[in-house]
Amino acid sequence: MKISYFIGIDISKATFDVAVGQLETPKVFIHQKFNNSLAGYKQLLTWLKKQKITLIESFFVMEHTGWYTLELCSFLQDKELPFVLLSPLHLKRSLGLVRGKNDKVDAQRIAYYAFLHRHELKPMQLPSNCLLKLKNLFAFRERLIKTQASLKQTIKDLKDTSRIIDSKFIIKQSEKQLKLIEQQVKQTEEQIQAVLEEDEQVQKSLKLLCSIPGIGLITAVALILCTNNFTAFNDSRKFASYCGVAPFEHQSGSSIRGRTKTSPLANKRMKALLSNGAATAIQFDEEMRNYYQRKVEEGKPKMVVINAAAVARSELS
Repeated sequence: MKISYFIGIDISKATFDVAVGQLETPKVFIHQKFNNSLAGYKQLLTWLKKQKITLIESFFVMEHTGWYTLELCSFLQDKELPFVLLSPLHLKRSLGLVRGKNDKVDAQRIAYYAFLHRHELKPMQLPSNCLLKLKNLFAFRERLIKTQASLKQTIKDLKDTSRIIDSKFIIKQSEKQLKLIEQQVKQTEEQIQAVLEEDEQVQKSLKLLCSIPGIGLITAVALILCTNNFTAFNDSRKFASYCGVAPFEHQSGSSIRGRTKTSPLANKRMKALLSNGAATAIQFDEEMRNYYQRKVEEGKPKMVVINAAAVARSELS
């Protein structure tokens, strides 16, 4: 694919800024602002054509800002125009030392990043409708679980101080809320199961994942979502790194001899799920239990062994 134009887009809730750089003059940009709406997306294409920019030789690059980018990505995908979403942290660190920022400058920096990394750019595809629905349901369940845990702790604290403060009304209302949330969690999980049955490929992945000791429905769905049903990663090491379970050396010359450890730059929720799955597998899977006991007897720290088991879970996935 020939790329002659690098289109950096900085998106906010209401508007988005566009900066266009060319292969011959990568530090010279043309800029325009549009409304973050379907009308704005159509105006973007009209404006690009007026600037004599060849769309089939253009690459659209933007930061991953959640729902703000979804409609624009869907529009570009429908028009068969290549685009990619970048991690904001990755983009920030790759640009080196910078001073100041505004939407126009950010769009220019994204376009210049695209030029510098043009040989690595790969068009992406949005998740299927099934995965998008699953993502919404999974996020909703996560919020319910956090609220549930908070309410349980509140009720416990109120009961512990009941001799000093009469909190019967608050406890009663909190327990009603807790019961409702427990019902909502159950109903949400039923909805997740129903959506999983809509896609044959997702169903197949779920079945394979749940055959791995220590991986249940929630961990399996999380794995499917964060890998776009195992299309987002082409290397198990990269996936383990993304999940925060891959160990990295910390050495330099003869003076720096840090211990090998995992990186904090990771999907911490995914790391927690894999670690919990590994701990469950150690309890109930004989092979994993024997591995754990052998490594602990060799002097390995328990959490290091659990992390090694979590790496195995991610690679099996």
